[in-house]
Amino acid sequence: MGLAVALLGFVLPAVVSAQTTVEVVPLKYRKSEQVIPVLQPLLGRDSSISGFQNQLVIRATPVEMAQLKRVLADIDTAPKRLLITVRQDADMDRDRREAELSGSIGNQNARITVPGSGSQSGGNVIFRDGDDRLRGRVIDSQRSSSSSTSQSIQVLEGYSAFIRVGESRPVRSRQVVRTIVNGQIIDRVVEGTDYRDATTGFSVVPRVQGNMVTLDIDPQRETFDDGRRGAVNVQRVVTTVSGRLGEWMDLGGVNESRSDNQSVLLGRSSTSSSERRGVQVKVEELP
Repeated sequence: MGLAVALLGFVLPAVVSAQTTVEVVPLKYRKSEQVIPVLQPLLGRDSSISGFQNQLVIRATPVEMAQLKRVLADIDTAPKRLLITVRQDADMDRDRREAELSGSIGNQNARITVPGSGSQSGGNVIFRDGDDRLRGRVIDSQRSSSSSTSQSIQVLEGYSAFIRVGESRPVRSRQVVRTIVNGQIIDRVVEGTDYRDATTGFSVVPRVQGNMVTLDIDPQRETFDDGRRGAVNVQRVVTTVSGRLGEWMDLGGVNESRSDNQSVLLGRSSTSSSERRGVQVKVEELP
């Protein structure tokens, strides 16, 4: 009997210390969804944590509660003010080379005629002797274009930010509307005007730890293609990246090259183009 009482005396303190209590802890700066993922791994199987407005509802043992409050004091601090800059670049080069010989040569018994392509551009040299005529045409053109877009936005650490600017252009539309009148099918063409947008911007959520920053970022750049009516060129990156504060970080890039060679009678033409696109981001801490 005395042994049983002694064993019970050792068991009771362990049971009491493992009991959980519920406490409501107010938050000063952070949102509950920001701190709960950090605190959750510190809890045991019988403990729990949830958020309500700017408060945490914690069920934990006294030991767990004390540990949670120590960690919370370190993370529930005023968020840093950040300046996020996204730079989106595009460089394009186009080369065109063409050489052609055309004309007519012969005599009264036989004559050979080589038709030209019909293009009037480039340099032309014409040789003529009586009814004989030869035309030589050479085209060698190069075209380069470069554009860069830079956007900046201020945001608090741990919060989301969004910025976007753009342009809307009218696009003519045409559709055929079919109706039945007195048993006859009548097609009617209806014309209208739609508007198409081309926007550039990004959305971002930054998280800072020491002098390192982690970004969930989604930059997008759209431009109208003047060579194709109503067409829009789209560039977009969705990624999570980490780097040092104050340094440029590459998010991604595209290098594309195209070439086309054609041969005709007494002539040859070639076109080539290359396009390079890149996206970089920099995060700076503001005072």
